[in-house]
Amino acid sequence: MKNSQIIHYYGAFICSLLIIINLLSVKSYTDLITSFVYLPLVLYFLSQIIKKRVLAKQKSIPIKPKPINITPTQITTTNSSSSILDQDKRLFLKLIGSAGASMLFMALFTKKAQAAFFGSVPGPGTVSIKNSSGVKIDPAEAHPTDGYKITEIDDTSSPAYYGFVKKSGNWYIMREDSSGAYRYTKGTTSFSTNWTNRASLTYDYFNSIFS
Repeated sequence: MKNSQIIHYYGAFICSLLIIINLLSVKSYTDLITSFVYLPLVLYFLSQIIKKRVLAKQKSIPIKPKPINITPTQITTTNSSSSILDQDKRLFLKLIGSAGASMLFMALFTKKAQAAFFGSVPGPGTVSIKNSSGVKIDPAEAHPTDGYKITEIDDTSSPAYYGFVKKSGNWYIMREDSSGAYRYTKGTTSFSTNWTNRASLTYDYFNSIFS
């Protein structure tokens, strides 16, 4: 097997191995996309391998030999075969070095690049969400009004009232003034009675009611 064929087999194997390793460690869409970075190289090496095999089959067909007149210029070309082998060896060594550098690049990209571009916190595979100000927020943190559903609306006049009830029986009413200001009140039972008397209830700011 020639050195060029060894290089093609080696390149196809290394690139395929990198793709398989990355696919096995996929944790996000970014990992999935980066897993196929080496796919064009795999296709290139495979095409070269197939091309070499086709040429080898064509050469194996017996052809009637023809007399060849050897000239001095043809003799000099045989002397250059050793230099071609040296070039193949250098190319083989470069390919080994590039494969090692590629694996190092992938290891750095999958950990540090995600931290730089996607705001991951220290630690493997952990990603946090940031708001527009760059402050980290916890998506699992419960909001005071989580679980409430709109139940009653009275917007025929000003102020307008909106009643929300939770399945546990807790409730709150939001009042909208003509100026666009919102005030709140809440309770744990008897939503219907409090909704009927909504105009006489005491309302305050959101942070005061839900603190």
